[in-house]
Order: sequence, then C-alpha cells, then structure tokens
Amino acid sequence: MRVSRGVSPVISVILMVAIVVILVTTASVFIFDSSGGLNEPAPFVADTTGEFVIDNSQAGDNQIVQVTHRGGDGVAVDEIEIIVRASGPSLDTEARLVDLPADDTTIDNKNIEGNVDLIDTSDAVQIIQEDDSNVWSAGDTVTFRINTGDADFRIERYNTDPEADTLEVMIVHTPSNAIISEHTFTP
Repeated sequence: MRVSRGVSPVISVILMVAIVVILVTTASVFIFDSSGGLNEPAPFVADTTGEFVIDNSQAGDNQIVQVTHRGGDGVAVDEIEIIVRASGPSLDTEARLVDLPADDTTIDNKNIEGNVDLIDTSDAVQIIQEDDSNVWSAGDTVTFRINTGDADFRIERYNTDPEADTLEVMIVHTPSNAIISEHTFTP
C-alpha cells in the first residue's frame, strides 16, 4: 500500500509566493494611501527684510510694517497668511491677514481674523507692492499699517512710554503650514 503526500514541493512554493504577493500588495496599498495626507513642501524663501516705521510727529499716526522678499522661491499671495501680534505692559492682541486677494492688492475687514481693529484698513492699504502678478517674489514688499487706536507704538509728546512695545509678524505658507518669514520689532 502506497501512502501519498498531501502537498508536493512545487505547490507549496506557489502557495508561499502567492501569500507574499498578497501581503506586499496589502502593505503597499496602506503605505501609499497614508502618504496622501502629507503636506506639500514649503517654498524656500531664502531671505526677507523687515521694517517697522513709526511716525512720532505730533500729527502723525502711521505705523507701517514692510516685509520685503529678498531671495528664494516666489509664493502665491493666495497661499499666505500673515500673523500680527502686538504686546506691551497692558496689551496682548493678535490678528491674521487671511484670504489675501489674488486680483486686488488691498485688504479690508473680510481679510482679517482675530482683532480686526489691529490692522488699519483705511486709504486702500497695500498688501503687495511692486508686482501685480499675485506672487510674492524677490523684490516685492508686503505692506500694511497697524492701527494706533488698538496698538500704539508711538512715543507721544508727553508720554515716553508707548502702549505697545513688541510687534511680531509671521508670514505663513498655508498649504504646508510653515512659517516662511518671521520678524520681531521692538521700536
């Protein structure tokens, strides 16, 4: 009487290869599917310069912020948000410039989240100067004004202690959620 084996070596090799192929396919679907949630890389903004100009004259009330792109990748204006924080001994306030216009260069209250009174929207304040391509690139300047009624950095004639003493300005690339420019001003 002859006893036969249940599985031949050829069949066992085919079954092992099939199991490995199924495991690799399952793992690759999981890995490639989970990588879809990764953020795109931030643009490389090599250098920016910032300036905070305060008009301390008796009639002046301008507090102008200017951040100039000096080198690196251009960034679409509709892909940036600008975080503005003003602080002082009795002051701590923040506003975000959002939904920046792709067609227009001015900001208004619809473009401000947080303290809408921190940013001065009068007189068609410019958000991008020098270029109308809606890309913040080398040579372009982001410009806006801080409202003196909400954060006064001026040293007035009879007051040597301004209400606010630190202004932080961060430009964020929204698709990657990365800060591409950051300046702290202490006038």
